[in-house]
Amino acid sequence: MFAEAAPHLLSALHAAPGVGAAPIPGSPLDAYEKQLPYDPGVHEIARLMALVSYVLMVAAVVLGAMLRMRWFQRIVNRPTVYGAHMTVALSALIFGGVHGVTFRYQPVWEIGAHELVVPFAGGLQRIPVGFGILGTELGIAVGCSVWLQRRLGYRRWLRFHQLGYAAFALVWLHIFTVHPEPRHFDRVAVTVAAGAGTCLFVFMTRVLPSESRLRRGAFGNDPGGAR
Repeated sequence: MFAEAAPHLLSALHAAPGVGAAPIPGSPLDAYEKQLPYDPGVHEIARLMALVSYVLMVAAVVLGAMLRMRWFQRIVNRPTVYGAHMTVALSALIFGGVHGVTFRYQPVWEIGAHELVVPFAGGLQRIPVGFGILGTELGIAVGCSVWLQRRLGYRRWLRFHQLGYAAFALVWLHIFTVHPEPRHFDRVAVTVAAGAGTCLFVFMTRVLPSESRLRRGAFGNDPGGAR
């Protein structure tokens, strides 16, 4: 199917402005020029998994802040928020993992098992892809640290758990650098920007706590908090 559509795609692209520009690495045009097979269905699955994972990751950060800052505690009880935080964070990592695995089935990306596990190990777009792998693996480590909370002590564990913000930042770098779509004004770009802005706001409320929250003891030793 792609082989039949590729000539029409080429003619349309060459008729557009900027015909001399190199194809986007990993795009259908890139695969066509390299004479490699390309599956549009796999591409759509990867794109959907990435968007779902990103939205869930933003939700996990917000739910973690709700736990730690005691937002809406009079409306929703803490065990409910805690359960939602854990479920959403796990779902974000699963969808992110599926997103990465799909690229093994697109030869143009040159990603095997080794490149999928070791950040910056090689393949197409080594740096942007490495950001995504490193962010996902850091997120997995942050999630698994819950089982070591008692052994590490709450405060030490909390400091490590806060690396979840770094994991999100790495994933955002991956999204922003691996494809030009988030850098152009459309629905995807607005979604990515809104998610980043939300997480930045949450991060700043943690870094710069208000005096009223300090007086309420919102930052005390609270094993029920997440972030």
